[in-house]
Amino acid sequence: MPDYDKLFNIGYDRLIMESIPGFKRKPVTFAWLRALCSPFILLYNRLQVRRAADLYNLVHDGRVFSLRAVLNDRFDTVGRRISIADAFAFDRTFIFRTDENKPLYTGTVALHNPGDYGDTGVDFIVNVPSSVPLSAQDLVEMNALVKYYKLAGKRFLIYRTI
Repeated sequence: MPDYDKLFNIGYDRLIMESIPGFKRKPVTFAWLRALCSPFILLYNRLQVRRAADLYNLVHDGRVFSLRAVLNDRFDTVGRRISIADAFAFDRTFIFRTDENKPLYTGTVALHNPGDYGDTGVDFIVNVPSSVPLSAQDLVEMNALVKYYKLAGKRFLIYRTI
């Protein structure tokens, strides 16, 4: 497999110096040609930054370890405490039908939030410890990152843990 990094690595200073004939290699000539090439160098630097970002996006996907790495790379580089867990998938326990209107003693049956059931809830939960500092803008960005990398049709919840 060819090494494509060599294709994208251009040393403009060396290229400029090698294009000047030996008897005209003076600092003023080099500076003048470098100034002429500065728009190309600017575009090249933008290309390098964009290429690095695109390669990062191509390496990561919606798998749990990959999504967790993306979130930790962006929001918690030191502690890497952001985790992803499966969501709750409780089965529904019907106490009575609504048309019966007969309350029943539940005993030890636990009632859950509407999002905790397997048929209407979320597919995975992003657990963010409260020790990770996040602003409102960071939460919006985290939501967008998860939406970008998750599989289509998967539902999620960002949960701040204590």
